[in-house]
Amino acid sequence: MTIKELLARKLSPEELALLPTSFDIMGNKEKAVAVIDIPKELEKKEDVIAKAIMKKHRNVRSVLKKASPIKGIYRTRDYVLVRGSKKTEVVHAENDCRFLLDPQTVYFSPRESTERLRMTEKVREGDVVMVFFAGVGPFPIVIEKKSKPSRIIAVEINPVAVEYFWKNIKLNKSQKIEVLLGDVTGNVEQFYGQCDRVLMPLPEKSVEYLPDAIKCLKPGGVCYFYCFSGDDLDEKKEKILYIAKSIKKKIRFIGVQRVLPYGPRVHKYRIDFELIQ
Repeated sequence: MTIKELLARKLSPEELALLPTSFDIMGNKEKAVAVIDIPKELEKKEDVIAKAIMKKHRNVRSVLKKASPIKGIYRTRDYVLVRGSKKTEVVHAENDCRFLLDPQTVYFSPRESTERLRMTEKVREGDVVMVFFAGVGPFPIVIEKKSKPSRIIAVEINPVAVEYFWKNIKLNKSQKIEVLLGDVTGNVEQFYGQCDRVLMPLPEKSVEYLPDAIKCLKPGGVCYFYCFSGDDLDEKKEKILYIAKSIKKKIRFIGVQRVLPYGPRVHKYRIDFELIQ
């Protein structure tokens, strides 16, 4: 039985039409947290909705309602506990890896598991990989698990996320990951010209860190630049070219991947480009 079917007698047809069609679940078979987006029109029915989610997904121990957009340098958002346990720390299982995290204190998107797996196919044996905005470590840990890089350098500014990152390194028995706490700017100069791959999974602000990303690449190295775009993807590419030219670097585009829907006619994209010289 679907969530809508469970709620058929609790909500009016008009309310059912407003019910979100999807929501995030973080955790595993033993314990999980559901994160939902409740329209204002359904706020009085949020407990009923949360109860239906917990009935459908027996492993869900807490239901959190989004109470703000993602904000600040730590990329977190405010939540309201609608139903269940106040203890929202979980171990999320994905791609044969496990990630300890609390969605209330760190950024993590279970919807990006497919993209993380895609990236493992890009990394070659012996590569040096740089990951900006690494969070609790999903990209670095999955890449090490599935690929054979020689070294992964990961940068994250949120100290709580870094604390979880170190725990996840131990949890997954990772051995090739170096974690740097702090902003990208001021922390990656020592790696200029050393990286075969640079990942930039922060679509809102990646453009601000493009000079550092390009400078980290070896000739022939590839940058994976994430952005939000509707019909202005060519403008995004022009901006990348402009920034590369401003630091006297030559690049060429080698691919574009639509990653996830973000809003009406807007998607999250990954633009891949190679450093020529």
